[in-house]
Amino acid sequence: MNLNILSYPVDPTGQVLSSPAINRAILDCAERGGGTVEIPAGNYLCGTIFLQSHVILHLHAGATLLGSEDIADYQGSARGCSWGWMGAPDALSGLTKKNPCPALIVADRKTRCGIVGAGTIDGQRSFLHGYTQKKGRPFLCVFSECSFVTLRDVTLQNPGMFTVYGLNSTDMTIDNVTILTADSANGDGLDFDGGKRISISNCHIDAGDDGIGLKTLTPNEPCEDFTITGCHIRSKHWGAVRIGPESAGAMRRINISDCCFYDSGDGLKFQLTQSGDFEDFNISNITMHDVLRPIFFTKNRYNMSALEPDFRPRAGAFRRVHLSNIIATMRQDSVFPGMTVYAGNYISALPGDSIDDITLDNVHMIAPGGGSREDAERAGEHGEMYDFWGMYPEHLANVGKYPAAVLYLRHAAGIRMKNCIFEAAVADARAAVAAEDVGGLRLTDCEARGCGALLREYRCEPLVLRDNIGEILPFTDAQAAAWEAQRISSLEVDARLQALADAAQAAVGWKTVFTADIALTPGLCDGERGGSPAGMEFSAKSGEKLWLVISRITGNFTVECNGREIGGVHLPALYCYPIPYVIELTEHLITGDNSIKVCPQGEVVEQTVVLQIKRE
Repeated sequence: MNLNILSYPVDPTGQVLSSPAINRAILDCAERGGGTVEIPAGNYLCGTIFLQSHVILHLHAGATLLGSEDIADYQGSARGCSWGWMGAPDALSGLTKKNPCPALIVADRKTRCGIVGAGTIDGQRSFLHGYTQKKGRPFLCVFSECSFVTLRDVTLQNPGMFTVYGLNSTDMTIDNVTILTADSANGDGLDFDGGKRISISNCHIDAGDDGIGLKTLTPNEPCEDFTITGCHIRSKHWGAVRIGPESAGAMRRINISDCCFYDSGDGLKFQLTQSGDFEDFNISNITMHDVLRPIFFTKNRYNMSALEPDFRPRAGAFRRVHLSNIIATMRQDSVFPGMTVYAGNYISALPGDSIDDITLDNVHMIAPGGGSREDAERAGEHGEMYDFWGMYPEHLANVGKYPAAVLYLRHAAGIRMKNCIFEAAVADARAAVAAEDVGGLRLTDCEARGCGALLREYRCEPLVLRDNIGEILPFTDAQAAAWEAQRISSLEVDARLQALADAAQAAVGWKTVFTADIALTPGLCDGERGGSPAGMEFSAKSGEKLWLVISRITGNFTVECNGREIGGVHLPALYCYPIPYVIELTEHLITGDNSIKVCPQGEVVEQTVVLQIKRE
């Protein structure tokens, strides 16, 4: 059946909330067996609209749903989203805190529902509109544990957070949707936390953050059988298509084809940080223009989920990725935010790990070029070998200029390149490809243009070369020595981080007996953009031991109580400490109104951070 919302007390001038009436129309339609709720031309001010099973919302041309500018008018989903507190699960408190994902449109455990038509849904949240606490930052559309969802032809714009967020939903069809969020903070286009059989086609996305993002924050809720085709995507600073870094569950059978990416920070940005597997990705017929890093694959250890059982999970397998028929032109190095991000393609795991079975077939990459001989023979500290700091695995400021003009490979196996052209727009003394610790590297019918060589390699055995154009060079002795020293250092620090993670893991679930209020100076504890840690607790097990638990401390630091040093950690400055630091205390150190001082090594007293302890 068809119901027209003008039969209900709506206000098409956008002055009075129409969502109560629209929700009534949707419920009436559902109770009569389902059908279509028609929204004719007009402006309709709304809080949360709840979609029901077997109901399609049809926005006619000229119809606009305007998001209320009061966050009190919004509700979320029952399931919510299980983000951890930036670096550690919330198990320390024994609670699972979820973001309920309040949104303008919410479908919660519904089937055969959707939104179609030539109308617009406008969240009225962007930098132009302004962000305030009263407005909040609601999502635009949330589909939580739904099935057989259709989104077609609509325009979605100005969300407070992600535009469309699928939470473990299945059988979604998203076709010919326009998403305009370039002026929105965290304005991702289409995001999914788990999900199966998702089809995305013919969409135009101009995103303020990632264009399309796949995440898995729940270990047993994978992203499987996704198809992305025929889409035009822009993401000024971030990824056109991003998979991860939230990766507590697997991502499998992802197919991306016949798309255009432009004016973006990254093209294909795949980041494995947790225990899920990335496998069986097929990417073909992609054109990229003015993209800083067309291919950016990383594998490291960084917990993103409150449901991940380990503080510092070992990343799962990253394997079987086939890329074919890709043309990409890169933009110049960019400064964002206040740091240099270098142009190039990057495939890298941490030392002792690997990314496996990657094929590049008929790929033409055009880099800005201009690299010097000093860049080509760089033998200084390889910051990229450390675990990540600051903004979670982004490889921004700590990498330095790549030793490759076009593609930098590190810690990988089974890498095959066939019929590839690696080109520098301006003459570049660096090799087109630099490869370190790659087990099984094959180049067939590949060519370097405008580069100092085709390949510079170190520890790449077996190395198979056939019918290529361009010189093959080893690393210099100085490069090899520096690389080895850094590799050994990285492995040693990894072992120390793991030992500290094990100590933190042992404290999980212990009874909290004291809570600390925290005052921090920026830069000591590094959140996503230099913010504060999530918290500090004193915990005890049956009164036998007392522990100080501090989360997300960057670099070297000491912990003092009443002027007495009681602990500390000394790590290379590039490290972000992504797990709680745990110190065993004796009872007399936490009596009375004591304070604990946390200060970076070498800093002056005026920059000391004081954490006041208060009894519960």
